[in-house]
Amino acid sequence: MTRRTLNDPLLLRQVHLDFHTGPQVPDIGLHFDEDEFGDTLVKAGVQSITLFAKCHHGYSYHPTKVGKPHPNLKTNLLRRQIDACKARGIATPIYLSCAWDELACHEHPEWRVVDEHGKWITTGGIDHLQGPSWGILDFGTSYLDYLCAQIEEVARLFPKNDGIFLDICHQYVSLSSQSMDALKAKGLDWQNTEHLVRHAADMRDEFLRRTTAAARCVHADLPVFHNHGHVTRGDRRILGFDSHLEIESLPTGGWGYEHFPVSARYAETIGAKYLGMTGKFHTFWGEFGTYKPGDALEQESAMMLAFGAGSSVGDQLHPSGIIDQTTYERIGQAFKLIEDREAYHSGSEGLAEIGVLSAEAINDPYTIRTWPKHVPGDEGVVRLLLECQMQFDVLDRNCDLSPYKLLILPDEVQVDTDLKAKLDAYLADGGKLLLSGKSGLGEDGFLFDIGAEYCGTSPFDVDYALLSAPEFGDSPKTPVCLYEGSQRIRVTDGTSLGDVYEPYFARSIKHFCGHQHTPNRREKSGYAVGVSKGQITYLAHSVFSIYMQKGPVVLLEALRNLIGSLLEEPMVTTTHEPMPGLRVILRHQPENKRYLLHTLFSTPRLRGQNKSTNIEVIQEKVRLRDISLDLKLPRSITGAESVDAGEVTLSTVGGIQRLLIGELNGHAVVPLSYA
Repeated sequence: MTRRTLNDPLLLRQVHLDFHTGPQVPDIGLHFDEDEFGDTLVKAGVQSITLFAKCHHGYSYHPTKVGKPHPNLKTNLLRRQIDACKARGIATPIYLSCAWDELACHEHPEWRVVDEHGKWITTGGIDHLQGPSWGILDFGTSYLDYLCAQIEEVARLFPKNDGIFLDICHQYVSLSSQSMDALKAKGLDWQNTEHLVRHAADMRDEFLRRTTAAARCVHADLPVFHNHGHVTRGDRRILGFDSHLEIESLPTGGWGYEHFPVSARYAETIGAKYLGMTGKFHTFWGEFGTYKPGDALEQESAMMLAFGAGSSVGDQLHPSGIIDQTTYERIGQAFKLIEDREAYHSGSEGLAEIGVLSAEAINDPYTIRTWPKHVPGDEGVVRLLLECQMQFDVLDRNCDLSPYKLLILPDEVQVDTDLKAKLDAYLADGGKLLLSGKSGLGEDGFLFDIGAEYCGTSPFDVDYALLSAPEFGDSPKTPVCLYEGSQRIRVTDGTSLGDVYEPYFARSIKHFCGHQHTPNRREKSGYAVGVSKGQITYLAHSVFSIYMQKGPVVLLEALRNLIGSLLEEPMVTTTHEPMPGLRVILRHQPENKRYLLHTLFSTPRLRGQNKSTNIEVIQEKVRLRDISLDLKLPRSITGAESVDAGEVTLSTVGGIQRLLIGELNGHAVVPLSYA
């Protein structure tokens, strides 16, 4: 099998095979069987599997002169796994853990991250505050030399490997002795938070440079990926080190179902090659004896395909080396769907009419953070657009804004001078802006002429919105609670979108009313719920964060109507009652002269909690019939095919092309040809 390079397209059916194994576990790899292992992967349709050189416990699974093999390793497990896979044409990227290495933490405590109180910090595990957890290593210490030597050794021992996957690539702010020395040498003050963050960022960049060089010491074109558990929007420096992105996003493991679409639409927008990563586990990594339903893995993989990504499914091999047959039966179900639909992936690109300027990308892309960051405004707007079947991209400040009819700045986007100039140019070319919450606010009020004056932030914990503007559609005729106080605005020469009604008082221990928030006064507050002027629409509440965190259906319906009115002619419109569970995602295959209309429908069910995170599982497919969509695409459609969509018919109604999809059972693709 030819070694894969960074120029090759990503394989679509991959497995990430964890093997974090504590030193007390006996007989490591004793029962590994090459034929059982390799044949199981082939049967499941696996094209690539990431295999372990070093785990979080710090042990190697091959002979090593740099680190230490697992004390109970009975065989050269990594070599035998690679040989079994290569004999069957399966690619084998190699995994090494970075900031988590328990062996290094115990043998070299001087390499550990130290907080401002002089204490070591830990994270992950069962409960990082009370139970077993991982020590964290500082890349600003000699540990980086040790790590790079391990990476280089692996690259030389296995020169035909298909890539290096480096995990836990977080650099924390640290006051270890070596980091303190480096701070002093640079003239930085360890008591200054900004200096500490700057030094941590420098150390992270040095880590990226050196580990990439170590991985490519044999082959300069070797694929390399540094995993942070999250693709940080706005930080394009990663593209200088990573050949591709693997979007770790286990819906049941804390990421949720909104995280992957946000990350995928951003990754494609910045031109990265990217792969989705879910897990076979019921909850999170490291679970033995649990299985996500096959329908769930299939649906998650279908979603990845719809967003232009292949699928990587996380698993953990039993310490004995015996591969779990049930796991690969379920993975095989998902991979069969991908294999059957690969023709509808190659050379495809996303279609979008809305650009979402990510608050994470604009505000703090270079912030040193320790765990995947949830940005409610970003995820809320993406959830809403998906539920409204609207086509969007997720953008940073470097993206071209001209392709989009509408730009949405959700809730807290900080507009600086450069971004303001770019948005002004976009408006001058006829584009439209939708701002919400604090987006577009400067120190002295609004940075754009929205047709209203800024009067500060409401002092109340909640207020109420009368969504009376026709743009909101058939909204309630009485004020609705929006779960937070608004930004106060008084309309001047704009058009009001409705009135804010304030409560009698803010709820506190001194005065409260009933179980929750205080009811609204009968009179109007004098402040508006929103305003429109020309090409700019502003909403005074952080509506997308509210929708993500509280999910009020009345807000979904109002925003669907408002955004639809701003688009005027959306690419896709359902002609029947709205179906928030229906996802319609458009892609374009220019070489085939066709659009690809992906439809997905699922109903995740709440099945408990893990570390206070809801576990929502897709248990079964739900069959829908007769889905009717009006299409307004860049080119007129001349034909429609069906890939598991039942009978499809294309007609013209009132000058608009209408598509009727006969059946949807989880996921379907409708290729739409044009002349």
